Amino acid sequence: MRSGRIVHGVTNKIYVVITPDKSGGVIMSDKESIHVQSLQDELKDCKALNKALTILAGEVSCVLGEIAEKGGAKDICVSMGEDAGRRLGKEARKQFGTIENVEEALDTFIYRTNMWYGYEMEIDRVEDGEIHFSVFKCFIRDILRDRGLTTDSPLCGITRGYLTGALQELTGKDVNVELVLGDVNGICRKKITVR
Repeated sequence: MRSGRIVHGVTNKIYVVITPDKSGGVIMSDKESIHVQSLQDELKDCKALNKALTILAGEVSCVLGEIAEKGGAKDICVSMGEDAGRRLGKEARKQFGTIENVEEALDTFIYRTNMWYGYEMEIDRVEDGEIHFSVFKCFIRDILRDRGLTTDSPLCGITRGYLTGALQELTGKDVNVELVLGDVNGICRKKITVR
């Protein structure tokens, strides 16, 4: 670019030249150094906030576990998840309309929306009216692992409720999501049935 003219369709590009010093390190301008430090501080703050939220969620799960001994905590978590899932399902229905096929609805949530941030899932198979799928990444499972809890924790019910509420809202059908195999250090396997 010369004197404000466009050269080969590129304007206002900023190129940073990083020059190694004699020791092999990198020399940055003061402005670049301040920007890098600012990004490092922001990353540190995000990590601290994430850790604090993980601890808080773990403590909530422990309290719910104590309540569960008296009965009811799992229902509370599933209900919380269903409420959140219904809100997601309503948004998806606005975007895609009602999807009556539950497998197609799950597929839509997994691959066509960004509503499952924090989750990675994949449909394994459909047999005898049941949809079997694997959960590879789950932020709830990360919390459970961090706090030394298992998938038997009431907190795990949030994910099941989340899926149930979202799929019921998007399909208009009564669905049940069941944990088949829970592994806090690996993959969880779930199945969906239409009641």
